[in-house]
Order: sequence, then structure tokens, then C-alpha cells
Amino acid sequence: MRYKLKLEAVGEISKSIGSSIAESTFKSYAKVEGERLISLTNSRQVNSFIIRSLFNQWRNEVEKLESPYFDFAHEKVKAALKDFMNVLSNHISIDKEHLQPLLNQAIEDAILISFAPKAYLESILGRIERPQDFKRQIKYIKANRDFFKVLVDRIGDFDTKNSILNMFEDLDQSQLETTDAEVFLNKLNAMDQVQSLFEVIEEPKVEEPKVQKEVQTEQVEPVVTESKEETIGNTLNDKFDAPKKLTLAEKLQKSVNKSIEASLTLNEKFMFQNNLFGGDNGKMKEAFAQIGQASDLQDALSIANNYNSGWDMESEEVEAFMAVLERSFS
Repeated sequence: MRYKLKLEAVGEISKSIGSSIAESTFKSYAKVEGERLISLTNSRQVNSFIIRSLFNQWRNEVEKLESPYFDFAHEKVKAALKDFMNVLSNHISIDKEHLQPLLNQAIEDAILISFAPKAYLESILGRIERPQDFKRQIKYIKANRDFFKVLVDRIGDFDTKNSILNMFEDLDQSQLETTDAEVFLNKLNAMDQVQSLFEVIEEPKVEEPKVQKEVQTEQVEPVVTESKEETIGNTLNDKFDAPKKLTLAEKLQKSVNKSIEASLTLNEKFMFQNNLFGGDNGKMKEAFAQIGQASDLQDALSIANNYNSGWDMESEEVEAFMAVLERSFS
């Protein structure tokens, strides 16, 4: 059985699902705090897009602060503004009225990027002022991330909406992921919306002729492989000893006299929880509590490596994670 997305239904169904989630969320809370926003739904993509919308709102508010009477380009002013925004990120409190539109948009975008990626791209390009700013979206994209990463890497400073859409068309469409509609909706407790959101396409069953095959066994020489630790410098300690390069990690703010978790911005917590700890907030808290007991940086790296469940040691998330440890034990 296959499902074809009904594009015309996406907006209304997104609002319906969003309303249901909001009703459930605000039964027990008058406002939602930042920690709860990180895992508001069981969909990483929806949660990520909620955070994206929140940070976009903040960026707009900061731009409103700019004035011809003050030097907002001064390094001290920019540093102070960043400090201010980081403090705000740890004191989020949002009511139902203001969360609802962010949630609805996040669900709509998550549906589109999963089942109609080009429609998602068109939607985003229609909402941003500069087409090149689509590159900022990649940090919040989870579904079809590799495909959009290729697209983002090709976008230049003078590309237009049409040229970006043409780039999308030129990419190998077979590399797009296939998302199971029922699994997707189940994560949002919205299985009752399958018929409303998708056209069900029944596929004819083709019986394959039964062919008896002789099973031949052949002896295969055992392949001896070196351990992961021997072949790849894939531990936090190995990575820490590697030459440094300019990354997000080097831009992270210094913080002192705080617990490690308390020093993180909401964006960092979201990034670490979803990319390094499998979406498990409890596991992330446990890791930072354990690391916080370390005697020095090397001890912290050793403890952190116990939670390494196959991290991409070249990723932005690991670079940022290591910078957190470095600033906490420097």
C-alpha cells in the first residue's frame, strides 16, 4: 500500500493536528517552558521546526532593536546581545495562543519536507526575504537532510528563488528518503488523519514464480578487521587532540561558575539531545551530571565517550559538544 499526499489538505490537517497536540499539552500547564519544547512531540522534525520558528522570532526582535543612535556593529554590543539572547533561551515561557501558530507551521513544514520536498522548498522560499537565507534552514532539517545539504552547498550569494528551484530539480531525486505515512502520523497521535491527508494507492500483488535453487556453500576466508578505535580516531579524546579548525564550536560563548547543563542555550540542548543522545532528554541530563563530576578536561572527555553511540566525530554537533566541555574545564 502506498500513500500520495493531498497537497491541498496539508494546511487544514496541520492545524487540526496542532490543535489536538496543544489541547493535550496545555491541560496541565498554563505555559510551556523551554525544556518541554525540545520534546513537545515524538517527531524530531516537528520539534526542530518549532525551535526554528522561535529563533526566527528572536532574530526579528533583535533587528527591531537596532537604532541609528547606537553602534550595534561594535563587538561589545554584539557580545552583550548574544549574552542577552542566550539568557532568554534558558527562560522560555510560552502560552497556548502564541505556541499554536508555531506548532501548526512546524507540522505543515514537516509534512511537506517528508512527503513533498519541492513544495516545502517553495513554501520556505516564499516566506523568506532573501532566497540565499534558505541556507540557514539546514541546521533544523532532519528529514531528507542529506539531500538538502547538497542543495544548500550549491546556493551562492546571487541565486534567486527560481535558480534554487532549478537546482533542486537537477539533483538526483532518487536520493530523497521514503517516509512511512502511518509511522509519521503515529508520532503525532494523528492516525485518524491518514485518509484525510493521503490518497491510498493499492498496489497489485505480483506473485513471483517459485524457483528451486541449489544452495551451494563455499568457504569464505575470515576477514580480520581492526577495531574502530585502532583504525579511526573516533573517540572524543582522539578528536580533541586533532588540529583545530574554524567551526561553530569556536564561536560558542564562554561561561563560568555554572553547571554544564545550565550553561547551554536552548539551541545547544536541542542539538545535543537529538543528535548525540537519540532524543533522550533524561540520558543527556545524566551525561552532563556525570561529566560535571570530572576532575579535568581529559577526565570529562573519557566520561563523555561512554555515551558515544556512534557519533559522527566530524559533525558540527560533536564539535559544539567538545567546545562545551573545553569551556567548562578550561
